[in-house]
Amino acid sequence: MLRLAFLLAVVVGVALATWQVVTTDPGTVTAEWNGWRIDTSAFFVIIAFVASLIVALPLLRLLLTLIDAPGRLGKANDRARMRRGQEALALGLIAAEAGEFDDARRHAAKAEDLIEEPRLAKLLEARAAEVSGDVAGAERAYSGMLGNEDTELLGRKGLLQAALKRGDRISAMSHAEAALRLSKTSTWPFQSLFDLKVQAGDWEGAIEALDQGEKRKLIEDRVARRRRAVLLTAAANRAERERRMDRASDLAQKAFRLVPGFAPAAAMSARMLVAEGKAERAAAVLEEAWENAPHPVLAHAYRDLKVGEGASERLARMQSLADRRRDSRESRIVLAELSMERGDWAGAQAALEDAYREFPSARICTLFAAVCRGRGDEQGARTWIAQAASAPREPDWSDLDPEGPAFLYDDTDWARLVYAYGDQGQLIHPRFEQGGRDAATGSFLALPPASDAPARQPPPDTIVEARVG
Repeated sequence: MLRLAFLLAVVVGVALATWQVVTTDPGTVTAEWNGWRIDTSAFFVIIAFVASLIVALPLLRLLLTLIDAPGRLGKANDRARMRRGQEALALGLIAAEAGEFDDARRHAAKAEDLIEEPRLAKLLEARAAEVSGDVAGAERAYSGMLGNEDTELLGRKGLLQAALKRGDRISAMSHAEAALRLSKTSTWPFQSLFDLKVQAGDWEGAIEALDQGEKRKLIEDRVARRRRAVLLTAAANRAERERRMDRASDLAQKAFRLVPGFAPAAAMSARMLVAEGKAERAAAVLEEAWENAPHPVLAHAYRDLKVGEGASERLARMQSLADRRRDSRESRIVLAELSMERGDWAGAQAALEDAYREFPSARICTLFAAVCRGRGDEQGARTWIAQAASAPREPDWSDLDPEGPAFLYDDTDWARLVYAYGDQGQLIHPRFEQGGRDAATGSFLALPPASDAPARQPPPDTIVEARVG
């Protein structure tokens, strides 16, 4: 402002000097005061005014500086205080991450005194308590954040983590629910709440959390659909155990309609429909499931749909099922077993060779042994049985419980499947990962007596491959 006034005075002076030069009548000025009289030219008066103004401006600036000095000193002190507080925060965070717990607390206390910003000080206090293992101290610091709108979400996150460290899943769940109400875009409240509901076996609550995450676009549609199918099937399984059969059937069919390729939902839905006397509808469910994702459980369920059915009718039904997905490995295995049922050992071996080339599993080796035994080749059967002992197992086959129904999952298994199938599309029973027993891997159709037909050994290169596998 003073610079502008100085510049204006100079401009005025230059303008008046120019005017004096060009004008023929510069004018006069007369001043009388207390008996004194002064006569001078107008130009001189103006020049004197401008000169006085130029001299007065620095004096005015000095006066204003003196007046403003206390305020300037206060601001300088505030800035220095802020710098010391920021340094204390930085040193506190560094000390906390380095495990220097006492230094971290000391810097946190210093920062709280120096900075008029309790949010940062509370954050440092909470972090220092966390890394020192002081869960109670961390909870106190995070609780102090709940009163501020800007830090409430962070406070909820810290309290949730502290509750989990204490093993208090109920409190953790309440903090996750509160955080989900606070934020529409943050992912962690949804994921935390969903995970806690799944771990607790609260399938309905997990579905509600999943609905919110899907509405907010916090999860991919495909993943959400598969997760929901698993949750609905888990809820149907529980309803079945509780003898609420109508509820179980409704939930299983909802899961099947969401993901027709999810074998547990299809198998359960078909079983419920058969119990209701709706065998045709059950057959349609299994056929659609097979077309989407063939699985040995579906073949078993389809085989057992009709009680008292003749062998030829059953073979025809199974043949039609396999024909729906002839490109599938499971279909080739079904065709091999149908050939074994008819005594067509050459056809069975041809189908098994295709399946073996795709994946030389213990299950295929066992079926090769059955083919050899059916043709009277006990030496070949023993060779294949020996290969089966060291061949890899089939993850899908582990879903068949040798001592109970298929997909005999407990709540922990279902919780694991929510992610294994929901996120990755993998349907593998925990029994497979734990090295437990699989179902007997022989033909699921009744084999005829051993034939007197000439034996046909598996190709030598096939046996070598089996030994390598």
